[in-house]
Formats: sequence, structure tokens, C-alpha cells
Amino acid sequence: MVSFARIVSALLVSSFASVAWGIIFQAPRRRLVFIGMCGGVGWCAWVIAQGFGWSDVSRTLAGAFVVGVIGEVFARVLREPATVFITSGIVPLVPGAASFAAMQAFVIGDFIGGVSLVTQALFAAGAIAAGLSFASPLVRGLFSLKRRR
Repeated sequence: MVSFARIVSALLVSSFASVAWGIIFQAPRRRLVFIGMCGGVGWCAWVIAQGFGWSDVSRTLAGAFVVGVIGEVFARVLREPATVFITSGIVPLVPGAASFAAMQAFVIGDFIGGVSLVTQALFAAGAIAAGLSFASPLVRGLFSLKRRR
């Protein structure tokens, strides 16, 4: 199981990273707190899934799904485009370390290791796309059901 301190530190660091990307992408300043919450909670989902022993791809899928759901909910409630929250919120889940290690392996001549790492990075990127793809229609459907009532 994952300790509470690990979850809190993951929340803080990933929230800071998401806010930094929000500033870089020139997101509205009044929405930076929500962007940080989106990225932080998504990464916490990743850390909690790691505590349950899930694989890298399934952890990334879970984190991306959480980011997608929270981003879509914030978009509806705050009347902003969902990309404001999702683009910066997904940054902590991007497999940058695996991509860097793959390129490093190719440079030193370890082609088998490089291909393995590239495959991991591609599966993680696919999990991000799948998680966001599942979250968006789910939240939109729930909000449309709520409107009909």
C-alpha cells in the first residue's frame, strides 16, 4: 500500500508541474489552481494504482482517465474549454523518462534495450489517449442526462 506522505508529496509536485505547464501554455491565470488539481489528482491515481501493483500502462490509463474526468467536469462547471485543464493536467503522466532512456540506449548502441523502452513509451502514450478518450464521452453523457431531467 502507498503511504499518505507519498500521496501528499505526489499531489504537491505534480500539481506544481501542471501549473507550470499551464503558465507556459498561457492558460487563464484564474484557472491555474484547477489545472493544478487536475494534474495532481491524476498523478495521485497513478501512485495509488502503483500501490496496488498495476503495470505501468494500466497506471497511466487510470491516471489519464482521472485527468480526463476532472478536466471535463471543470470545463462544464467553469465554462472553459476542456483542453485548458487536460493539456496541462496530463503532463505528469507523459512518459518522458522512458523516451529519454530509449534515445540514450540507441545512442550508445543498445538497440534491443532502446526498442523495448520505445515500446513502453508508446504503450504509455496509447494509454493516455485511451484514458482521455474514455473519460470525455462518459462525462459528456452524464452531463447531458442531468440536463434532460
